[in-house]
Amino acid sequence: MDARAIVDTGYLIALLNRDDEHHAWAKGLLPSLRGPWLTAEACVSESVFLLEAAGRDAVERLLGWFEQGLVSSRHFLPESLEPTRREMLRYRRRWVDFADACLVVLSDERPKLPVVTVDGRDFAVYFRGRTGRRLLVP
Repeated sequence: MDARAIVDTGYLIALLNRDDEHHAWAKGLLPSLRGPWLTAEACVSESVFLLEAAGRDAVERLLGWFEQGLVSSRHFLPESLEPTRREMLRYRRRWVDFADACLVVLSDERPKLPVVTVDGRDFAVYFRGRTGRRLLVP
């Protein structure tokens, strides 16, 4: 089954960590945000690292979503190094981290999919000039 949304680290963390400030928003999106979801492998790594504070159960739930096919991830290196690098270096005064650059490249490949993130300000900048992009933010 093909993905229906691109999800960022922040959304995954908010959904899995009840103490996250955006948890209620993330959970509230579930009825309208049917899966499966697509993310970047870099976001999975970030999520596992950040969820360690929430406990082993949160990490196990995330990994279970991959086993169940609810979330899939894309690997970017070396196949998509150039577009990812271009996105990271696109702005003179703004650093675009690797995971965000990967999501922008994913969105360029699948512009009809909404990007779900808690980082609305950053992605609004990244998507400037790209038509048809839809952000779901708190």
